[in-house]
Amino acid sequence: MKKFLLFTAFCASLIACSEDSKGLSASEESNESSSDSVAYVPVPVDYSAGRAMNKRLGKGMNLGNSWDSKSYSGDVPDEPYNFGYNDNLDAGWGNPIKDEYFQILKDAGFNSVRIPVRWQHNSDPVTHTVNPERLAGVKEDIQLAMDAGLAVIVNFHHYSELNEAANNSDKDPAAYEAEKAHFFALWEQVAEEMNAFPDSLLVLELLNEPTVKSVDHLNEITLGAYEIVRKKAPNKTIMIESYHAGKFADIDVLRLPQDGNIIFSGHYYEPFTFSHEGHGYNCVGDESYVNSAMTDMQKYVAIAQSMYPDVNGGHIPMNLGEFGVAGQTGSCGSNGPSDRSRLLWTKKTIRAAETYDMSWHYWGFTKTGGFEAYDLKTNSWLPGMLDAFQNPND
Repeated sequence: MKKFLLFTAFCASLIACSEDSKGLSASEESNESSSDSVAYVPVPVDYSAGRAMNKRLGKGMNLGNSWDSKSYSGDVPDEPYNFGYNDNLDAGWGNPIKDEYFQILKDAGFNSVRIPVRWQHNSDPVTHTVNPERLAGVKEDIQLAMDAGLAVIVNFHHYSELNEAANNSDKDPAAYEAEKAHFFALWEQVAEEMNAFPDSLLVLELLNEPTVKSVDHLNEITLGAYEIVRKKAPNKTIMIESYHAGKFADIDVLRLPQDGNIIFSGHYYEPFTFSHEGHGYNCVGDESYVNSAMTDMQKYVAIAQSMYPDVNGGHIPMNLGEFGVAGQTGSCGSNGPSDRSRLLWTKKTIRAAETYDMSWHYWGFTKTGGFEAYDLKTNSWLPGMLDAFQNPND
């Protein structure tokens, strides 16, 4: 199978999806701008619709390094999105989504899957349409997931062209405007196609891990995409991430739309020195182990409560969109984190998310550079992983 108010505020193949692997906070960045000169006044919103969908998402898994992959059967020239060249679709990094995955996940107690998609890849730069084979394959996987009883999140993943154009807009403003227009046109098509699926089973995530440094540009990008999706898929839940590659802590720089059918999503790999050993960080085994998820999530929720209160009490629904640790199946091998520390970190992070009513999606299911939870060679869960997902409080 081939298979608003506004905002003010890539990962390479086979690694966890966090381009900002240094984990910088807003205060540590020096080259971003903001036009938020008017004091922000929180406006309570009825988030009942978003909260219901977030509960439906519940325990989830990322099917990464598949539809977000990029490769070809031979060398191709460097053209916009490489439109028209043979593309390996979800098998670009050797990790195609198999039909049976969805039932495996359902049987293991998962409620949902997140399907990252590089929609711009192989898209037509003139007509601004997505590759029809990619669209058909993603839709087939969505239907398979739903047939298995799983809800689905679909996003725009690895949109490096957009991030780079925005970050170089001072040098080439025309390129930024063109890339932004392409993004909006692609979302218009994708949202219209996705609207055919049940509202109760599909979430549309605007942009994975934005690395746009200017909050003004991120405002433009997110507002435009939000308006298009809400027009083309009026009753779908919309998921939104902040900048610094989707940092939870940056919810305080967001100016979200007054829409009760949205979810804020953040990614959590803290500390990267532990979770990303062998992916830009030293292989020191368990020496780097730290987990402060409960304290961190408490802080994130407090910010959400103050910035985006719910008229019914509480705050905007929140999703832990990615988290995980590269264990000893990763590039560090036996010099990486032990199974024990990896499982402990995973349990504590899930426990924290569930304590604060967050849905969560582990990164990732298969062949993700050591982060995977399932072994394709043995067709079984890696030791202890299923227990960590099912019994985080033990």
